[in-house]
Parts: sequence; C-alpha cells; structure tokens
Amino acid sequence: MSNIQITENESGKYSPEWFYNEAQKLEWIAFIRKADTLHENFINHFGIEHLKSLSGKELLTSLFYNDKGNKLNLCYVLEMDKDMREIFGSIAGGAAYKFGLFFHKKTQSWTCGSPAKPVKLTENEAIQKAEEIRNDLVAGAEIISSFGPLNSTADYEQLYKQLEHISGINTVWRMKYYQMLFPILFAPFYGQDIQLDVLHFLNQTPSEIPFIRMGQIALFSKKCNIPGIVFGHIWGRSTNHNNKSNDSETNTLSDKKHKLHYWMYTVFDDTSWMECQQKEIMVLGMDDIGDYSQYDSKESLRQELISTYDNSTSRKNQALMAWNFANKLAINDVIFAKRSNTLVGKGIVTGDYIFDDSRQEYKNIRTVKWLQIGEWEHPGKSVAKRLTDITPYTDYIEKLITIFTPDELDDVDTQPEVDYPEYSSADFLSDVYMSEQDYETLVNVLKMKKNIILQGAPGVGKTFTAKRLAYSIIGAKNPDRVQMIQFHQSYSYEDFIEGYRPTENGFTIKKGSFYKFCKLAEDDDENDYFFIIDEINRGNLSKIFGELFMLIEKDKRGIELQLLYSDENFSVPPNVYIIGMMNTADRSLAMLDYALRRRFSFFTMKPGFNTIGFQTYQDSLKSDAFKKLISCIKQLNSKIAADISLGEGFCIGHSYFCGLTAKTATVRTLTSIIEYELIPLLKEYWFDEPEKIIDWSDRLRSTVK
Repeated sequence: MSNIQITENESGKYSPEWFYNEAQKLEWIAFIRKADTLHENFINHFGIEHLKSLSGKELLTSLFYNDKGNKLNLCYVLEMDKDMREIFGSIAGGAAYKFGLFFHKKTQSWTCGSPAKPVKLTENEAIQKAEEIRNDLVAGAEIISSFGPLNSTADYEQLYKQLEHISGINTVWRMKYYQMLFPILFAPFYGQDIQLDVLHFLNQTPSEIPFIRMGQIALFSKKCNIPGIVFGHIWGRSTNHNNKSNDSETNTLSDKKHKLHYWMYTVFDDTSWMECQQKEIMVLGMDDIGDYSQYDSKESLRQELISTYDNSTSRKNQALMAWNFANKLAINDVIFAKRSNTLVGKGIVTGDYIFDDSRQEYKNIRTVKWLQIGEWEHPGKSVAKRLTDITPYTDYIEKLITIFTPDELDDVDTQPEVDYPEYSSADFLSDVYMSEQDYETLVNVLKMKKNIILQGAPGVGKTFTAKRLAYSIIGAKNPDRVQMIQFHQSYSYEDFIEGYRPTENGFTIKKGSFYKFCKLAEDDDENDYFFIIDEINRGNLSKIFGELFMLIEKDKRGIELQLLYSDENFSVPPNVYIIGMMNTADRSLAMLDYALRRRFSFFTMKPGFNTIGFQTYQDSLKSDAFKKLISCIKQLNSKIAADISLGEGFCIGHSYFCGLTAKTATVRTLTSIIEYELIPLLKEYWFDEPEKIIDWSDRLRSTVK
C-alpha cells in the first residue's frame, strides 16, 4: 500500500484538482474513447434487457463458461478478456466455482457447489440455476437504477440494505458486473486488499462491506470530475501500486508483516545443480519469454507462455512458478532442494530476482546461501513441480527441518532483527480513551497476575485496547511477540494445545496455537510475549484449557505436566501473558468456569466519554450535533446503569462514535449510527419495556435534527 495519504481539503498533488488535470492529458482522452467503445459493446451483449430475453441453452452459453468453446459469455468477458481486464480491472484467479455455475470439462457436466463439494447438474437443472443467477443480477440492477442519487457513504449504505438479500452481492464478479452497468456509481476496485489500499490513501474509513467500499471510492472520483476507471489507473501509476504485490500476510486481527515462507525446489540436472552450489544461486527455465518481471500478472505470463510455446496445456503451473520466482520469493525465505525423491540441499534466499541475458541458459536467477549439501531420503511422496510454496503444510515442513543438522543455520540469521515502530505508554493513551491512572493499574495487574480479562459493555474498545496494551509493554509494535485468536463454540483442546489430525496415511499429532506460541516464547525468554483471546467466554473453557488450568497460574509457570496426546512434558513459560476479552452485555453466554476465573484478574473497561483523549477528539470534530448526541448518550448510560435488569455492564461504549473526521461527522452519519446501531441495541435491552425504547429513541434522534 502507498504510504502517501491525502485529505479532502488538501491542495496540490493527489487533490481532486490534481487528478482532474492529470485526466486531461491526451493519453487519458484516448483511453476513455477505447473504454467507451468497450462499455457500449458490453451493454449490447450483457445489458439487463438482453439478459431478460435469454432462456434455455442460450442463457447458459451466454452467461457461463460452457462446452461450446464460446468466449463471448459473461463470465469469460468479465474475467479473461484482455482489454476488459486492462481497462476495467481484473477479477482473474480462483476456480470457476466462484461464478455459481460452469461446464466442467473433465466431468463433462454442468457443475455448481465448491471444489470440495462439487454438484453435477443435468442441463435442465443447470438452466434453472442459471435463471436464478440471472434473476438476481437483474433484480440488483433494477434496485440500483431506481434508487436515486448516491451522494454519500450513507446513501450507499441505504442502497446496500435494499440489496443485501440478493445472494452473493459482494462476490467480485457481480461487483464488476454492476460496475460495468453503472460506471459512475461504482469504482473499478473489486478485491478487499486494493479497496482498503485506495481508501487508506484517500484517508477515509473503509466500510466493512465490499460493495459499499466501491461506492466510497466512486464518490472521490466523482469529486475529481473524472471517470472511475481513469482515477484508478492514474492512482495505480502515480503511487506505483501496479508494480507491487497485493498478497499481504494480513487479517483483521493482526498487523502486516512478512511471513517466512518455505519452498520446495526441484533441480534440473547434475550440471545445473553443481553451478547453483558453486555460484550460490537457484535458476528457473522458460528463457524464451524473457524477463519474468516485465509481466504485470500471472495471467499475462500464462498468455505469453502459450504464445511462445503452445497451447496444449493451460500453462497455469508454469506461469505460477515464474510469477512466484520473480515476485513472491523473499529474502530469508527457506529453500529445500531435491532431485526426484531425494533431498539434496537447504538454503536461504539472499537476493532479489535477476534476469541475466548474458547467460546461455537458465537466465532467471535468485541468489541463495546454500547451507547444507548432501543426499537425504525425502519423507514420503514429493511434489513434482519445479518450485512449490509449501508454507501451509506445517507438518511437512517440520519433517523436512528435522532431516537437516541443527547447526546448519549458525552463520546465517534467518529471522533478522526488524526495526519495529516504537510504541510507548503515551502512544497508548493517545490511541485508547483511558485515563493514565487506569492504564497504570491495568499494566500492574497484568504483570502481577500474568492473566487478565478485559470485560466491559459493547463498544468500549476491548479488542482495540488489548493489542495496544501489549505493544506499550513491549515498547514497540512488534507483531512477532503478540498473537490473537478468537474462541467459539467449536474451538477445542486440539486447536489450542494438540490433537490428532488426519493425514494421507492415517493420523498424526498436530500442535495447536497456544502450544506453538509458548515454544516461541520459550526460545526468547528475555522478552515478554502476549497471547490475546477474543470472546474468551464463548468457548468451552474446561475443554479448551484441559490440564493447563494449573499451568497458567503465575506460581506454576515453568512447571511441567505431561500432555494428553503426545506424552510430552510441557510448561507455560514465565514470559507469556494471557489477555482475554469478554462482553458483559451478552446474556446468552454462561458464566466463566470458576476454576478458571480465579486464575485471571478482571479489569472492567468503561465508556471513555469523559477522558481527555475523547474530549480532544470531540472538540476536533467541531460538530454541535455530535456534542449533543454524546451528552444524550451519557444520560442514557446513567439510566442503563441504574436499571436493575441491566447495570454498568450494558452501558454504550465510545467505539460507536470513533473514526470520524470534521468532514464525516455529518448529521446523516450520526443518524445512521443512531438508527442502525444504537436503537437496535436498545430494542434488545428493553425488549419487554417498549415505552423506554420509544422515549430514548426519540431523545437520540432529536439530538441530530
């Protein structure tokens, strides 16, 4: 993602005026002409009125990948047509199952379902399925076209409420279809990563809904007075996003970081392998297509391979290998080399991709520090491809690692120190609306007990606080020493500690998340590690923790007990701190197991409306409506706290109102929070006292009128 960020009132580069002026250049004028022609052609073939007229086998072959070799179908045009991808954005990747229906060439049948559970259909069943999908597409388009002006995020949220009943409305191919039908209303960004990148670049708070995020970006391109596709291409070029990989090791609960990958590399022959050892390199073939890095996607690589060699195969595997070799292999990644079913070496990637045209063959190179050379029997059947990312197969990796001698990495640091951003108590107090005294109490209690549960009402920022609490104690935003998981009703001891998991040849013991984290902390006993459990009271705690009931106590740290499955002696290191989170307003959940309860301290988090941080934030919004609403919320919280059937654990937290700016703290936004977040909560609280619901709903609404 670009580090550049803009604000709506910023002038100069990346302002709406700047994007508009860029779009006036001749190349973009010619670009728009081509786009208009493609768009008109698309509407003629796949517009709503035409889709309505289709039926029977014609409907199948016009919409989906089929057995007639017909490339003029909706799915192919949206995904594979070169001009459509280049101008209107790509949705290539994954399996054809994502479209809901396709003709499976291997089984020679119309198919739906998923790769794990394919469902074969007769032609009549396929036609019926196609009609359902077509009808959903048409219904969505008619709702959008009749909705009226879309001038704000709140408008898109209202539109989405009318669309959310439509199956698959947020799948990328449907979003691209609606973007093609309504190019002014939706920006040509379909995947989550790129949507978030753009919205962070625009300094906007992304919606949780992909469909709405397309609208958020479209609002900015509308402000620039340029088409969304032009904005997208100018943005991509000016931020150099087009040359960056979008495959990040991220999720909603963790910070972005490079994840060490493991690769299996098959050597070509004894001569080339000898050269690899002598020159400390690894090589890949397919020299005829030249420099791998000149291709902007796996698909463009694949098309070049077909053009250069032949189309007897799809060339997908070769394209993936070339793409990974140039773009995915990273410095410090681990390489296992093999010849046939024999392991011949292990190394560490030390340099970036190189295309050396002066070499007679194998011109595509990566530099590698080969740590150990020899011959070892491969454990089981090996993969056949030249280059395979084996990172997801942790059991397989463990077997490979044990084959090589333990001192092989003495001269190479496979996990070099990273300069993580500093994070102090002052940073915590700036981010989290908590008083300094409460923060100091929280830190002291955690250090004293080692296990703590943050409990509180909805929206007090428990999850937000937990990770920042860990960072503030560490002194840096170091995600390597913090892990977050979430308990649920199906979470088990086998997931947490260890358990048997099926393999090709039977069952094997697989280690769980907490076990692995403890082993990581054990090897780094000079530093503190923090294991965070969201929704800790949603799991069956006796079942999950098992014999760890005793081991997590502060005075039992370091004491070993034999594990249930592996007969291994295990202990919880003294440098591991456990932070749990619990919503006190969830009446459907049972109380915590008392045996576990006494092993945790409990810290109650309260709404932070009266903290200095929140008051500073409130003043920065310069919104009278916001101030009136917060004042009303404080009164409401007093009423909730005094209610004998509720209490302080049900008060409304400050998180409902965070993330706004002076531009976004509008009456419409505040009304949306009241109508769709607060009032539904009150209806749940006072389901048997409708007069209270009416009274407080009216009070909340009156603050923003």
